[in-house]
Amino acid sequence: MRGLRLHTGTLVVAAAALLAAIPVASAGNPDVQHFTFGPFVTTDDDFCGTGTSVTETFHAHTTVWNDPNQPVDARNHSVGDDVFTSAVTGVTVVNHASFSFTDSLISGDPNGVNTHEWTFKGAAMVTRVVGSGVLERDVGNLVVHTTWSGPEFDSELIDTEVIRDAGGHPRFLADFCATMIPALGLG
Repeated sequence: MRGLRLHTGTLVVAAAALLAAIPVASAGNPDVQHFTFGPFVTTDDDFCGTGTSVTETFHAHTTVWNDPNQPVDARNHSVGDDVFTSAVTGVTVVNHASFSFTDSLISGDPNGVNTHEWTFKGAAMVTRVVGSGVLERDVGNLVVHTTWSGPEFDSELIDTEVIRDAGGHPRFLADFCATMIPALGLG
């Protein structure tokens, strides 16, 4: 699901996947860890099938509560920027995120088919074209159910369903390329 991965942002997926990789602490008080990602710079020479080169620069930091002392399996707070620059047009688009995220297993076997509830609070994604202002805002409270064929992030994502959208997240499951191609002046 390229649109889901990219529009929700590298940060969202990295932060959520990070939760799955960290062992859960057994103590009653939360074990807090801090992580910094990047900057990672990659160039896609055929961005969204346009045949045009676009450079992506990603940087983020995340605070993770391994045993969050609340009725969730994992919790984090993430802040980051995913910046895309077209080599042809010189246009730069910034996807900025600053949000709290929780993840709870709500049904199934963690090693078989299972469903997780993801909750995002804050600015899950604010997209702006440098020099032109805000293009899109996905902010507020978003609750999503994700169903996996096996362990979360280590198996196929079967389904994604938005359960509650309070604040406006119109592009959460939308096509990333449909937004980014015109924003970068490529279409």
